[in-house]
Amino acid sequence: METLYKKYILDIETKPQEDLKEIYPKKDISKMAIDTDYADIVCIGLKELGKEPQLINDKQLEELFKKRAVFITYNGKGFDIPLIIRYGIKKDLDLPYKELRDMTKRYQTEWHIDLMEILCDYGKWKSLDELLQIYLGISKKPIDFETATEEEIKEHCLEDLVNTEKLYNKFNKLI
Repeated sequence: METLYKKYILDIETKPQEDLKEIYPKKDISKMAIDTDYADIVCIGLKELGKEPQLINDKQLEELFKKRAVFITYNGKGFDIPLIIRYGIKKDLDLPYKELRDMTKRYQTEWHIDLMEILCDYGKWKSLDELLQIYLGISKKPIDFETATEEEIKEHCLEDLVNTEKLYNKFNKLI
């Protein structure tokens, strides 16, 4: 799909939301970081295609979604966008919630290209790292989210933006 709109790689990194640990129903609170209701955002990464990756704040996120743009993610329909919706509601951010919800619809790529959905046969999901190794011969730098510093998590987010763009460029003919 060719578009006149800017294209952005979007990625978030999360952690358990501290004030919800007491009510989390499971024993392993590390899983809170991947539960869209119980997670908090550590950082929001953004990379316009061909430009340098950056981390943005909540105000910049609000401004970003007010523009018409195409967003490229890896598992964004199942995780990043639903979490941004819930995070925005918790923080009373001025986001276009209905449009964001529409960006999670399966197999629609007009405003959101989820590479995991496009590249993996349904139900046969592979990690971004696995696809990078298969198709680009590169690996992500390993990270232990339970012991990583906030700075290490932010570096990981920036690396994911760059690698997601590389995977997008590799499969651009398919998209």
